[in-house]
Amino acid sequence: MLRRLVTGIAKLREYERNERLTRAELEARKLAKFRTLAGHAQRHSPYYAQVIREQRIDVATCAPGDFPELTRSLLIEHFDRIATDRRITRAAIGRFLESSDDASELFLGKYHVLQTSGSSGATSFIVYSETDWARGMAQTLRRGWAPWGTGTSRRPRRFRVAYYGALGGHFGGVAMVSGSRRAVLRLLVRTEMIEINDPLGSAVARLNAFTPDLLIGYVVALKALAGEQLAGRLRIKPCAINAGGETMTPSDRELLERAFACPVRSSYGATEFLMMGLTAPGTSIMVLYDDDLHYEIRDDHCLVTNLYNRTLPLIRYRMSDILRPAAGPSPVPPYLAIDDIIGRSEIVPLFRNEVGAMEALLPFSFFAMRVPSVHGFQLVLQDGMRFQLRICPDPALDATRHPDCVAATRREVAAILERKRMRNVDFDVVIVAALPPDPRTRKLQLVVDARSRSEGEGGIR
Repeated sequence: MLRRLVTGIAKLREYERNERLTRAELEARKLAKFRTLAGHAQRHSPYYAQVIREQRIDVATCAPGDFPELTRSLLIEHFDRIATDRRITRAAIGRFLESSDDASELFLGKYHVLQTSGSSGATSFIVYSETDWARGMAQTLRRGWAPWGTGTSRRPRRFRVAYYGALGGHFGGVAMVSGSRRAVLRLLVRTEMIEINDPLGSAVARLNAFTPDLLIGYVVALKALAGEQLAGRLRIKPCAINAGGETMTPSDRELLERAFACPVRSSYGATEFLMMGLTAPGTSIMVLYDDDLHYEIRDDHCLVTNLYNRTLPLIRYRMSDILRPAAGPSPVPPYLAIDDIIGRSEIVPLFRNEVGAMEALLPFSFFAMRVPSVHGFQLVLQDGMRFQLRICPDPALDATRHPDCVAATRREVAAILERKRMRNVDFDVVIVAALPPDPRTRKLQLVVDARSRSEGEGGIR
């Protein structure tokens, strides 16, 4: 704990110094960090040692552009050789995740393991040492980012943060929020974590009792709560809302601001890089706090290098996000600013539950399914009371085991529906060979609406 605390304090002091730099000075510091990372990767990562040898890269004078791109498929294929600890393997992590549903539990007692959602069509693992994690999470404490540092709390007590999302499994959102319950952060923050698979009425009751200062969640989840707030069933007065996990449209922002009468900030993050950006106060411009990230923005994708993760080096990692640089100066120099992130914006299916009330079946509910052989899914709405769940199994899974995979998925889906009092909703599970990303967003659309226009139950956009 002491090492994490020292690392976090050092990062905060570094951020303060960086805020006084010019853009060129910040880039020079980042280049020095990159060369240190490259040297570490050369010594400890067999994959990067081979790349450096074959490409004849001089780590003392190199730049990110000297390295080839790293795609998700390459990361999956060469994971064991990219990792800098030979005990870190996909097989060992797979066994760990089969028995661990707690995002705060450490692999080998020392590594944070996060599982990607597979939104680009394939599932992978990202691993951080405790020191890597402290460096990455320090972003949430920086000036202007940490909500308890803004003077917005209305009562002399610990700042109350409510997270509304999928709590099971080792996913980025729940892992980062649950970190506020550890070490020194628990002295500053009181955190309430609410499962999106619980009935909506239960979530409303817990939020009314907790009275959060800051509300965090996926955009689709927050929109469901906004409907409850406007209907008068939810009665909270947060001083800020942080929405993430997907693209926030102008209409989404207007709905949330109208419902909760407070500033709504859109956060940008990824399992591979943790917190990456946040909208500037009073604007829709996203500031990329790139002290420890190197961006290469292309027309239809971006390449990002993680400068602080020494456990699983990611150099020029290809992301399908499309970033549009802001036309004017950055509102928070010397950092990069973008006008937009083109990602997914999901439909939220609405079904009438067992007691006749409309209930949202949030697509992110399915991220916590405990079926290791499933590498991706897509929900297809078929009519007002029925959906199909398409699943993409591990290609290495023998076809004779596909029926077992379908049966295990059916049990998980049935448990989700039972928890939400939606056992009256019918569904099928089918196996597909691939789940191609949406051609516009480069993301897998988690929900596809195959209903006719005349269907009356609808969904939230």
